[in-house]
Amino acid sequence: MHRPTLEVLVKRDATAGWVVRSPAVGVWSEIPASGSLLDGAGAGVLTQAGHRIPLRLPQDAGGIVHDVPAGGRKAINVEWGQKLFRLAPVAGESAQAAVPGTEVGDVDANVLAAPTDGVFYRRPTPDAAVFVGPGDALKKGQPIGLIEVMKTFNQVLFEGDGLPASAVVDVILVADGEEVSTGDAILRYKPT
Repeated sequence: MHRPTLEVLVKRDATAGWVVRSPAVGVWSEIPASGSLLDGAGAGVLTQAGHRIPLRLPQDAGGIVHDVPAGGRKAINVEWGQKLFRLAPVAGESAQAAVPGTEVGDVDANVLAAPTDGVFYRRPTPDAAVFVGPGDALKKGQPIGLIEVMKTFNQVLFEGDGLPASAVVDVILVADGEEVSTGDAILRYKPT
C-alpha cells in the first residue's frame, strides 16, 4: 500500500537557497538535523489527529539544512506556512542560488539575526529612505530596520555578541514587509 506524503511549501531565495514552510497544521517531528544534506529527501513527519504524514521536498529543492527552530526538541507544534528551516545551496549549485561570499560550512557567518518574531521593515515610514542598503557602512548600535510585533515597532540595531564595531552591508536577506522568526538572518555584512 502506498503511504501518502505531503509536499512542504518552499520559496526560492536568491541569497539563501530555499525557505521551507509547513504545508499544514500539526506536530512536526523527525526534524532534519542542522547541517544535514537534503536532496529530494524527507523533511520530517507531520502528525495530525494521530495520523503520521511524511513531509517531502519538491524534486527541484535541496541543500544543507540550517535555521532549524526545534532547539533540540523532538517535536514542535506548527501552523500552516510556518517556517521550518532553510536550505543553503550545496557547493556547485548555480551562482544565483549561492549565498555571496560563503561556503557550505559557513552559511551563518557574518549575519545579523532577527531578535524576535514579527514583520521586518527596512524603512521608518513607507515614504522614507531605507535604514541601510548594500554597501552602506554600519556602526555598533546603528538601527538597520524595524520589527513590528502586535502593532508595536521595535528597532533592530546592529549590536550583539560577536559583531564587529564596524562593518559594511553586503546583502539584505529579508524583503521589506516580510515576516521573520527569531534567529532568521536579516542581513549579511563584511567586517571592516
